[in-house]
Amino acid sequence: MAANQTPSAANFWFSVFVAAVIAATGWFAFEHYWRAKGYVPSVMDSKELWSQQRAAVSRGGEIIPVALLGASRIQFGISPAAFNGEARRLRANASAYMLAINGHYPMATLRDLAADASFRGVAIVGVDSRGLQKIHREMQAPWPQYFSHDWTPARNLHRTLLTELQRVSIAARPDFSWSNLLNRRLNSWGLPQQEYVTFFDDRSGVTDYARVNVEAIREARVRDLKDYYATTSAISAYQWLRDNDDVIEWVKAINARGGRVVFYREPISGEHLALDEARFPRAQFWDALAAKMPATFIDFRDYPALNFPTPDTSHIDAKDVDQHTRALVQLLINMGVIATKT
Repeated sequence: MAANQTPSAANFWFSVFVAAVIAATGWFAFEHYWRAKGYVPSVMDSKELWSQQRAAVSRGGEIIPVALLGASRIQFGISPAAFNGEARRLRANASAYMLAINGHYPMATLRDLAADASFRGVAIVGVDSRGLQKIHREMQAPWPQYFSHDWTPARNLHRTLLTELQRVSIAARPDFSWSNLLNRRLNSWGLPQQEYVTFFDDRSGVTDYARVNVEAIREARVRDLKDYYATTSAISAYQWLRDNDDVIEWVKAINARGGRVVFYREPISGEHLALDEARFPRAQFWDALAAKMPATFIDFRDYPALNFPTPDTSHIDAKDVDQHTRALVQLLINMGVIATKT
């Protein structure tokens, strides 16, 4: 024992050491147990993680920010890492940021970018005619509102540290908290659900359909879409176009600052595509809006390079995400939306 260290101090640090060893052993055992059952660490999406991406598109600088807006088809169908890699390969001065939100149409986020004088980049809006209905306009509104009113440097630091922890530890997932696991045991709910979607720290995700009963997922998705159309009143093309007049003004605001807006109809297939087309015939809705909107419109059906299988009729598989992303980057460059260095 050091001469200047009292017995009580030595006991304290020994207790700390023992506690640390017990905690580390418990953590290792916990991780080993659940990983053996096929579970893996996954970054959990949140308004805080979204806000980090939202802040990035307004920082300015020499590199043009590309804001990826949409719902799950963008979030699970485009990889910012692959986007940026292909942009560098083709000498394009652009960097992508994921602002898509699973299950929520993106128009409130586009409105937020239009109102932000510091955003001078490219907004790629993954949306279909159904999502352009005014009744879905506010679906993403809570996220920009959180960013404007609640986002702070302290929350940014907390989210950064949490993300690093979630990248490497199953224990950092909320569904694997002790209270959650105990609740499942007491209520005989069984093990946590094995997710087939994996999220990354850039907020993108991938859907691995090899891990699930894809036929059941496909049937459920088509059934939900049929229910939606059965319970949602049809809108005339005339009213739909009028309702999008304010969207045209948002696009003009971004254009006036030197930005660009792209509306992207992502790949879907089968009965899903047939149901959408029956309610929103392309010529009367999508093409009619494209004729009056000062933006670039891309429909996957017009470009063979963007046609990818969608196992559940609505989302491409994890194995095709990078190729889909690279094809979109190449098209954006060919259309002059993203410039390349000479």
